Amino acid sequence: MSFTIDFRGSHATGAGARGACAFVTAGPTEEPLDDVRFLGNRSSGRMGLAIAEALLAAGADVTLALGPIRTEPSAALLAHPRLRLVRFRSSRDLEAVMRNELGSADLVVMAAAVADYRPKAVAEGKMRRTDTGLVLDLEGVPDLLASTKSARKPGSRVVGFALEPRDRLERSAREKLERKDLFGIVANPLETMDAPDIEGTLFLRDGTARVPEDRDGGGRIAKQAFAAWLARELLAPQPA
Repeated sequence: MSFTIDFRGSHATGAGARGACAFVTAGPTEEPLDDVRFLGNRSSGRMGLAIAEALLAAGADVTLALGPIRTEPSAALLAHPRLRLVRFRSSRDLEAVMRNELGSADLVVMAAAVADYRPKAVAEGKMRRTDTGLVLDLEGVPDLLASTKSARKPGSRVVGFALEPRDRLERSAREKLERKDLFGIVANPLETMDAPDIEGTLFLRDGTARVPEDRDGGGRIAKQAFAAWLARELLAPQPA
């Protein structure tokens, strides 16, 4: 059964968003070097988990694609009747999940921290240590939001995340917004990596930029509070 988000109210409520299908990605990727080692990053997955919780609270059905985070989600989240959990490890895993899920998602929030590079070849077993060092032959990881564009549901709202140095935050975010053909992108400075709070700005395709009103004096807000605000923004009607 297809679903169209009810955008008639000023903001979606639990009733207004009920039946919406949301797809959220969270956590890092691990790009294997061999059967033991991998290239990874410090993403905690907190932001994506908080967004999944906020969308559930708004009434949406949520498919959460979760990477190899260090701390498991809460039992309450995992037991939620409208949550479906899909696990991934590598960027290849995540790409396959996205191609399978995007066609049914009304809202997509790409909060996972995907590697930029991965080994061209994965060694079998465990590579032996040597005193001469090791040179890795890496290849670029495709931009998953851009490369899976054809798999999206027509009319869906697709939102990315950008972690960038502060001096080029807006410029990079707007470039990615255009290049990846997104509804919006959340830009966050590097200093908040793996932190309990965020200093995020939501840049939208219509050229506007939005921030939560209840940020602290330094512009930061707890990830759970930001997620609740973001869910309201993404489920809200847009001017014609």
